[in-house]
Amino acid sequence: MREARLDDFSALVLKLYRTSAETELETCQDAALEVIKPLLPFDTCMWGTATYLNGQGIDIHSIHLHNEPQAMIEEYEPVKHLDTAASAMAGLPQLTTRGFHNPSYFAGPERSELRDYLHRFGHQNSFITAYTDQRTGATQWLTLFRADAEQHCRPEEVRLLHQLAPHLMQGLHHNRAMHLGGWNARAAAVADARGLLCHATPGWEEMLRTEWGAAVRPGRLPAPLLDWLRATDAPFMGRTLAARRQVRKDLLFVRLRPLCPADGLAPRQREVAGLMAQGLTHKQAAQRLGLSPATVRNQIQAVYDRLGVGNVAGLVKALRQAD
Repeated sequence: MREARLDDFSALVLKLYRTSAETELETCQDAALEVIKPLLPFDTCMWGTATYLNGQGIDIHSIHLHNEPQAMIEEYEPVKHLDTAASAMAGLPQLTTRGFHNPSYFAGPERSELRDYLHRFGHQNSFITAYTDQRTGATQWLTLFRADAEQHCRPEEVRLLHQLAPHLMQGLHHNRAMHLGGWNARAAAVADARGLLCHATPGWEEMLRTEWGAAVRPGRLPAPLLDWLRATDAPFMGRTLAARRQVRKDLLFVRLRPLCPADGLAPRQREVAGLMAQGLTHKQAAQRLGLSPATVRNQIQAVYDRLGVGNVAGLVKALRQAD
């Protein structure tokens, strides 16, 4: 394969960024990989984040499999401590890209189980590109596999992947950021299931510190917030902020906003207020809820008093702050 010319490379990079802007979160990585495949052929891929456990291999936080079965990850666990290619790429603060001919790199009887595994899943040659965030210790990496043992990773191909890798990672970053809209959020972030941040908007840490102070660690969700978000779909209500999450592709999309007066409404008050904000009369709301009109009038007056408003327009504005 010839080495990519500058105009080829520029067109490829532009196509990667268009792809990140035009595809859904669930399909972005596959679409990006299909973009690079004509210039850098490969059969399968895994793309994710992990931390390295000394002597025990990598601990995978998030993973995207391209043309790979889930069984590949399940069967990797018992042999991952033998994967010295992964350990060689972990912990490096600068982007590093290498090519491996796996039958020769993992030669020797002590790695026969790993070689059998690699052969079984068609991982005869591997390109790996990775870098480690020094704040969190998490490594983001991309591995491209070739099933043909004779289709070696040529130096010019390694260079091409090394040049493309920042754009692949940044395109994914942009795609995730696009999906942080919605809710009345002041700040938002994307985190993996372990609470390590993949992306955060300006002001994210500042908002967290209003709730947890010096306990906030850069690049991570606070433990109380992570525990809450893992356990329930209900919004988190703290002393100073509210948080809501959505799970997509095993990632936590977390949105923060300051607490507002409407957060203090009781469930029945919120229900009555919501109906009145929709334009229902006291009588209509009472029929909907199975209450008397007098009860609804009393409830809505209590809501007005709590929110410091005097009409439906003020009510609507106050409720929107808690959306």
